[in-house]
Amino acid sequence: MIIAISAFAGLAAVLILFVYLYIHSMITRINIVDNTADMAEAAEGQYTPYISDYMQEGEAADKGGTPFNESSLRQEINDIDYLSEEDDSRLPAASEDEIAELERKLQDNLAYSDIKNDRNVLNILLIGSDSRKSGGRGRSDAMILISINKKTKSIIATSILRDIYLKIPGKKEGNRINAAFAYGGAKLLLDTIRQNFKIDVDKYVIIDFYAFIDMVDAVGGVTVEVGKEDIPIINGYVKELNKLTGKDEDLDCIMETGTLLLNGKQALGYLRNRYIGSDFMRTAKQREVLKQVFDKVKNLKISAITELAGRIMPQITTNLKESEIFSLLLALPSYIKYDIKQGSIPARGSYKDLKIRGMAVLAIDFDKNIRLLHESIYGEN
Repeated sequence: MIIAISAFAGLAAVLILFVYLYIHSMITRINIVDNTADMAEAAEGQYTPYISDYMQEGEAADKGGTPFNESSLRQEINDIDYLSEEDDSRLPAASEDEIAELERKLQDNLAYSDIKNDRNVLNILLIGSDSRKSGGRGRSDAMILISINKKTKSIIATSILRDIYLKIPGKKEGNRINAAFAYGGAKLLLDTIRQNFKIDVDKYVIIDFYAFIDMVDAVGGVTVEVGKEDIPIINGYVKELNKLTGKDEDLDCIMETGTLLLNGKQALGYLRNRYIGSDFMRTAKQREVLKQVFDKVKNLKISAITELAGRIMPQITTNLKESEIFSLLLALPSYIKYDIKQGSIPARGSYKDLKIRGMAVLAIDFDKNIRLLHESIYGEN
């Protein structure tokens, strides 16, 4: 009996070691950023512009980049942003008094530093990067705050609309939240969310276009409703990706309407559509597609999950430590059973469309949205 128990214990130890080494080998494929360095830099208010095509001021232009300056970065940010709710021509420009009052409220909100912290809740910001190069750096095309509440056994996915007008730490004037990522990458975006919404979030995961495509393809696609007006826009994005990957331009183009099963490339075009409907609708689509993917992953075989992880992990950038990623993977069987809740910020009826310095923005009621966000994530009343 002693020999049998010893043999079993030895076999179990070898198996545990094998599993650990295998998971470790998978995790090492992820681009893990030094969280300590990030946070120290952020604390000192130092942020490096995240638009990879721009080079730091003073660098030689013959190195292949465009010399960086503030005005060129502003133009780059504005060029890729679209209105969330209304046509630009219909939005009246805000008066100087309106802007001054809004800036005062934003400054007052920033000065209030009571940030909510709960050891039962883990907040991770999921950033969808629009990088056209696999593993490359791009802009924050989507921002979803994933909150894992162990006490309520729920996962809350909260979309943060890109046109929210707020104070970006270190910047004199207010700007859209989307600009924070371009100005200082994930660390400045996290700092902006933390200070404006009083949420304890210092972890992020960045996923690019290609990782998303691989995820959707691995689960067999997602089912969505495609209208006639959606087809040319989806196909435009599909053709762009085909050109970038050297494939036939018309490959995977959609030819019919209705309830369709889309592959990863088509689903990406469907979610990136900002020309039809509002940004509220677009972010709702993003959350619904992510939920479909999450639900389908539950039914995948271990071999399929392993293959999927091997494909997408090199395309992920995060400041989660290896030990934290390991803990999340071990807890995954429990998290799969959690209730999934969805929402977005700002809440309906808590914002106003304005045009400030030529930008279409959402001037939100921060008091109301902070209260609603805390209630959703932490289960407070």
